[in-house]
Amino acid sequence: MVNRISTSGRYSQLIADMQKQLSNYNKLTQQLASGSKVNNITDNPIAAVNILNTNRQLGQIDIFSKNVEMAMTELSTLDDLMDLATGYLSTAWDKAVQANNQTYGKSSLEALKVEIDEITKTMVDLANTEYNDNYIFGGTNTKILPYEQAENGDIIYNGTPYDNKDYIRQTEVADGVFEVINTTGDKVFGYYKSAVEPGNGVYTDANGKRVIESTDAGTGQKVYKYENGVEYTGDVADLTDGAEEEAVGVMGALRKLSNSLGTVVEGLEAGDDAMVQEGYAEMNSTLDMFSDSLNTITTEQTKFGGVYNRMEMSTSTLETNGDNLTAYLSQIKDIDITTAITEWMQAQYAYQASLQVTSASMGMSLLNYM
Repeated sequence: MVNRISTSGRYSQLIADMQKQLSNYNKLTQQLASGSKVNNITDNPIAAVNILNTNRQLGQIDIFSKNVEMAMTELSTLDDLMDLATGYLSTAWDKAVQANNQTYGKSSLEALKVEIDEITKTMVDLANTEYNDNYIFGGTNTKILPYEQAENGDIIYNGTPYDNKDYIRQTEVADGVFEVINTTGDKVFGYYKSAVEPGNGVYTDANGKRVIESTDAGTGQKVYKYENGVEYTGDVADLTDGAEEEAVGVMGALRKLSNSLGTVVEGLEAGDDAMVQEGYAEMNSTLDMFSDSLNTITTEQTKFGGVYNRMEMSTSTLETNGDNLTAYLSQIKDIDITTAITEWMQAQYAYQASLQVTSASMGMSLLNYM
């Protein structure tokens, strides 16, 4: 039995073939124009998903690379500052050694005190250094001036304490991998608080921390708070009235050295040998403080030197991963221009041929079969 093909059926087949050739031609034209083999998910669903995932990973690598770059710059600045601090500390240490030989006269000791006070001011300025609008040695209090020098000579640290782990600032250098990029001023430089006699509204708790007494403006009652503003919740009866001198780190050593030089000068002026010897004894105690401070700064510098080295390795790893992912992305996405042009021309010829066939077929009539 012979099946007849209707004219409408033949036309539908021809038009469908022509549209198929046109669709293929348009697809290859778009690929050639964009340089990409996948411009729509329907082009290649598996490749499209891989492209999306690869672009996401490349985006993460770009973020991590920027994090590492910024962190390395800050760490480099931190290292430079600790280098400077070490230099000033060594100079002050040398002055302390000179003063301790007890051969200097009153005028020489006064000159040394002036030098030590200037070094102290410089060290405070160094500890208050800003980088990228953040105070480097403030812990997480990056917008608050870390150090202030009071009129009585106290060097007060306002940043996050080192013994409080909240001081940590860190940056993500890889997926789930974080590096700590900061330290604190009290760890590197220390601080100094002079002794407070009883009856001055300053107390000491059982742990040796200072508690400040004030009066609540609303209730008129006495309020007791630590220097950082946290309320003291213990029994007031357990507080010791007054506070001892606190000299920590290089700041403490500098202030003690200055004070001891002043004591010796005052003793020489008064002819008080006991005061002179008391001053020299205090001066001698600063030598170990300078030594310990140098060790502390060196330890911190070494620690962050290790962090810097790890970040350099992270940079290399990120670059390698980025190159590998870019190559993979190019493999599944980018067209081969020579092959693409050849296929595009073939698609163009095929489309033109389908047009000609369709046109010729649709021009036929009953007379063609007579």
